[in-house]
Amino acid sequence: MKRHLLQIISLWIAASLACTWSGQAGPTAAPTAAPAETAVSAPPATSAPPAKPPAASPCGNGICEGPENPKNCPADCPPPTAPSSAPSMPAPSPAAAQQDAVLYMGIMVHLEGWNDGEEQERFERHAEKMRAYASLFERYGAKLTWESKEVTEGIIRWGDNVLLEMEQRGHGVGVHADVGGQASYNCKNFAADLRAKKEQLESLGVTVRHVSGIVSHCDWVTAAAEAGYLFTTGQVAYAVMSMPPDQRPPEYRNCPSPSACHDIFPPELADRLHPWRMNSGSDWLNDAPNGRLVMLPASGGLAYMGQNEEFTQADVDAAIAELEQAIALAQPGRVNTYYLGWSLGKALDENLLENWLERIQRYVAEGSVQWKTLPEMYDAYIASGG
Repeated sequence: MKRHLLQIISLWIAASLACTWSGQAGPTAAPTAAPAETAVSAPPATSAPPAKPPAASPCGNGICEGPENPKNCPADCPPPTAPSSAPSMPAPSPAAAQQDAVLYMGIMVHLEGWNDGEEQERFERHAEKMRAYASLFERYGAKLTWESKEVTEGIIRWGDNVLLEMEQRGHGVGVHADVGGQASYNCKNFAADLRAKKEQLESLGVTVRHVSGIVSHCDWVTAAAEAGYLFTTGQVAYAVMSMPPDQRPPEYRNCPSPSACHDIFPPELADRLHPWRMNSGSDWLNDAPNGRLVMLPASGGLAYMGQNEEFTQADVDAAIAELEQAIALAQPGRVNTYYLGWSLGKALDENLLENWLERIQRYVAEGSVQWKTLPEMYDAYIASGG
């Protein structure tokens, strides 16, 4: 009886222990449940692999932001450097509608008419004016491109290297040759004459890559290229005189001089907003991919935009109106250039100049306009594959 009771007790203890161990197995079973649950939610082996999670800034959504740039997402960030976003404006101009297009804005200043190499006092006044205008433009983040005709000789004779100073301050420098436009000019001398002016200016320590004032009946394209220039600026209608007579526009077929045919050319603004390469003076209006000289087409003179003999508020208003047209015509993904000319020459009213600069600030803030020197415009064109 006693032995039977002991057997019953032993069986009861064994059953209790079995229950205890099975209770502890609960927590260790949980990790095996998770893989089973994942396997249920995974796609069958025959289905397509799951898509990759979307990037933070999807390329192709029309917005250039985040890690996107012209290299990894040209669809949203086309070159040249376009602003990634424009600040919101209370009353945006028409330019705001083209946030992907940028217009490079500049001004070309011809340094002439002061007899700098002969009269030290006049040269010093000329240099003083240059510094004053440069300071005004710099206050607005704007850039000038000085094209020297007589200041070069003044610097050599009197020693104040204002052109090197201008380059060091971030402005552009080039040659205003004023050569080749005379009907009696000997075309054989063209390249040598242009090379001499380039070397003279380079002797001041500045970088010289471009020239203006070379429109001619001679092959001015080949002459400039052979003289070592990379691009030209400031062309006017007289430039067609190097073309065969039957290919010239009728109104300019027999131009007597550059001053007589000093009109803006090409006449349509849309045809003046993009640089191109030229092969020769006979066909310079045709883009030549292997041409040695680049044309940076010019628009009008700032002081004559309003058709006045003096620089007035009408000139400022007309200049802003044409700038707005240029902004509207600017094309995304292309190098869009626009610049006006000014001959100093004659001093311009600084208050009117400041009004012009102030009004351009709106478009700079929108991102539709960027100030550039003319050499910087050329660099942007070359970087784009031009």
